[in-house]
Amino acid sequence: MPPDSHSEYARIAAHLSKHRDSILARWRVAVDDDPNVSAVASLARAQFIDHIPRLLAAFERALRARYASDERMAETEQRAGAADHGENRWLHGYNSRETMREWGHLHLCMLDELESFAMQRPQAAATALSTARTLMTRLFVDCMVESASSHAALERAEAASRLDELERALGQLRALDSERTELWREAAHDLRGTVGAVKLAATALGQVATPGSGKVATSSELSEFVGRVRRSVESLESLLSDLIELTRLEAGREHRDVSAFDAAGVIRALCDSLQPMAVERNLFLNCDIPAELRVRGDVVKVRRIAQNLILNAIKYTDKGGVLVSCAAPAGDVPRWILSVQDTGVGLERASDTPLAQAISAATQESHAVGGQPMRMPNELPSETALARSGDGRHPGEGIGLSIVKRLCELLDASIELQTQLGRGTTFRIVFPSHYSS
Repeated sequence: MPPDSHSEYARIAAHLSKHRDSILARWRVAVDDDPNVSAVASLARAQFIDHIPRLLAAFERALRARYASDERMAETEQRAGAADHGENRWLHGYNSRETMREWGHLHLCMLDELESFAMQRPQAAATALSTARTLMTRLFVDCMVESASSHAALERAEAASRLDELERALGQLRALDSERTELWREAAHDLRGTVGAVKLAATALGQVATPGSGKVATSSELSEFVGRVRRSVESLESLLSDLIELTRLEAGREHRDVSAFDAAGVIRALCDSLQPMAVERNLFLNCDIPAELRVRGDVVKVRRIAQNLILNAIKYTDKGGVLVSCAAPAGDVPRWILSVQDTGVGLERASDTPLAQAISAATQESHAVGGQPMRMPNELPSETALARSGDGRHPGEGIGLSIVKRLCELLDASIELQTQLGRGTTFRIVFPSHYSS
């Protein structure tokens, strides 16, 4: 601008600065009265004004600028303020139309104040007033463009985030479907095997017990056949019970029933009740349990988790035995830990097993939460498996572990697995000590 006109522009800038609060107040009233801007009602005064004073101050500096470089710097700050204001409005739930209408109302309030200055100073240079109006119009055009650009960028980012979330959810559904398919395939295999064993034992029993068959069975042979049928039927009954329980868990039919209880007493009583089974297999079942461990949780489901793990450990251990322990970790961590360690055959690695991958991921999480190292050596990497070695997979094993995993999810507990082929397996469950109501 010409040097001789600088004082007139400075007067305009000073007038706008002096009446800035009045401009902002009229702007709020105009926006409040606009039926097309609904989001403003939820904003406090400071939230509504936001970056606008900074933007108006930059416009006033542009009016006072003696050099083109000063004017460009002021305009750059104006655009930055407009972009920040657009982001603020987006975060407060404005749509693009509402933001544009706000800018329009502010522009009109500024023009009214400029006209008020012209009326108070009739001798003011017409050129200065015309230039000020032009700069002001350009300011608000730039503000609308920057706000619209900011809105569009944020909406694109939000849409991309929603797409990522949908893709992750779809991936989780596919993984869950794969896991469930594999589990039911295993269940069908187990059922066929168990039913086949019952059929074979019943057929053999029928052959030796049928009059005129030419075969005479001794009482010991009959007892053996009857025992086979009984054990097969018991195994089938147990497998069906597990399937029913797993189905209830997957259907969301199980719920947490939180109460205070002594975890140490519950685990100790469970170990005492399972001692005869361990003795029958010539195994030890030792407990490393404190005198008392008061926690809050679902005592029934905690007992079911512990029972499943201890029974599996006894069932798949031929020599040695099982060590069960529970304790609260050191420090103020609101957790308690159940550990079931056996000296059995261990688990093979099978990275393509969906449930194995889930427990492997949970193992990493448990390390971060539990805060205590396991006593079992040689922790396996992410391909930890759920298939026992030795004489092959045992009926219902995958189902039992799936039940444990689902119960842990229901109780917000983490599950950690450590194993070494031929040397044993340890399951470590980290439970919350209490739950928010």
